[in-house]
Amino acid sequence: MYILRIFFSLYIAINSTLLFGLDLPKHSSNPNPISNPYIIAIMVEFQEDNNPLTSGNGLFIDSLDITMISEPMLSRCNQFILDRPPHNATYFTDQIEALSNYYKSISNDNLNINGKVIPNSDNEKGFYKLSKEMDVYAYSDSTLSELFKESLELAKVDIELHLELNPSIDFSDIIFTIFHAGIGQDFSFPTLDPTVYDIKSAYLEPDMFGNIDFPIIDGNIVSSGILLPESQNMLFFSSIEDIFYGEDSYCDYQLGMTGTFSFLMGYALGLPPLFNTETGDPGVGIFGLMDYGSNNGRGIIPSLPTPWTRILMNWSNVTNLTTNATLSESLVFNVESSEIYKFDLSDNQYF
Repeated sequence: MYILRIFFSLYIAINSTLLFGLDLPKHSSNPNPISNPYIIAIMVEFQEDNNPLTSGNGLFIDSLDITMISEPMLSRCNQFILDRPPHNATYFTDQIEALSNYYKSISNDNLNINGKVIPNSDNEKGFYKLSKEMDVYAYSDSTLSELFKESLELAKVDIELHLELNPSIDFSDIIFTIFHAGIGQDFSFPTLDPTVYDIKSAYLEPDMFGNIDFPIIDGNIVSSGILLPESQNMLFFSSIEDIFYGEDSYCDYQLGMTGTFSFLMGYALGLPPLFNTETGDPGVGIFGLMDYGSNNGRGIIPSLPTPWTRILMNWSNVTNLTTNATLSESLVFNVESSEIYKFDLSDNQYF
């Protein structure tokens, strides 16, 4: 099925209340959920450009330069900086570790995600270089798939060497993840966004490839994977001054990437979306990972999956309190935060 981009309204208190639209993609959940996921990640840059319709110049950020354009002596933020560069293999390894810690916690230690950033053995910085500028890959699901395929083909030799040296890795457990230079085109704003050809983050599934042949790694067809930017933090890019014109500090406009990564990983793991994928209306809203709760805490503290989701994935047990009044009364003072409790309302409804 082709991906549909659904706009959500998300209010975040930043000085005054601002309206952000989360652009959550519609997918079908992975029909073959992965129980022992292993991330193979690679880092790709674009051909360098000077395109005002994209953020940055197509290359990874390797130093912290957030001086104002209009006031070169001032900084966009003189406080804590999310996703601080350099954005290199160590940085992306930390992103994978944050994701792994999140899923280990919310699954009650039932899910352990391991992974490896595979560096380019021919590049001292470890990046692979795509053949085109960023905007060329931004137009459609097909061009996103082209980016994904080209990235894997560039890294094919290094990936296959890693698999050869680690024969215990089951290919069916691998979630291929591409980290590309730039920021994700994943939010809409109350003002004009000048960088309309940034790359949308996505969980790529077979129907998105269209007429593009699937990449082949180690003799296996790869028909799905995750596409992510180097950061969701607009602070590193000059477009933030156009979008939020007139501010003298942009510290409160920072967004982290853990939420986006966790949300897209949810699709790979078989978690169903919990928003209305036809209308874009929220279902559980901020109260679940697979709705726009993925962006809670400015994208660094995503919501837990809902109790229903955790039960579905066998990550939590449920205690039915309907017929156990004694236990119900004791829970007034002894509720366990990791437990799920259920009250029947009728034969087919429960709370």
